[in-house]
Amino acid sequence: MRLATALATALMLATLTGGSASGAEPVVAKLRAAIEKKVKFVAGGTIFQCEGTQCVAALPNYRTITLEACKQLSRRFGAIESLGDARRSLSAEKLATCNGSRA
Repeated sequence: MRLATALATALMLATLTGGSASGAEPVVAKLRAAIEKKVKFVAGGTIFQCEGTQCVAALPNYRTITLEACKQLSRRFGAIESLGDARRSLSAEKLATCNGSRA
C-alpha cells in the first residue's frame, strides 16, 4: 500500500512539474549595447543564451522576470532595455532601478 501511494505521489509531482516547464514562454532581455560573442549566463536561477543585443532564457522560472535577475544581467552586460516574455515584463520603474547609473 505504501509503495502504491509513493508511486502515485511521484507520478503526480512529475506531471505537475513537467507541465509547467513545457508551457513556459521564453524570456528575452534586450540589451542597450551589443555584445561581441555568444555567452551563456545564469541570472534569476535560469540560463540565458546571450548574443548581439539580446539574452534568451528558454526555460524560465518564477525568478526570471525579477528585479534581481535584471540586476544580475545589468552587472554583466550593461543597461537592460526590457526583460519579459509574451505575457508580462519588468515595469519601467524596475528597469530604471535595475540600470541605476547606466540609464
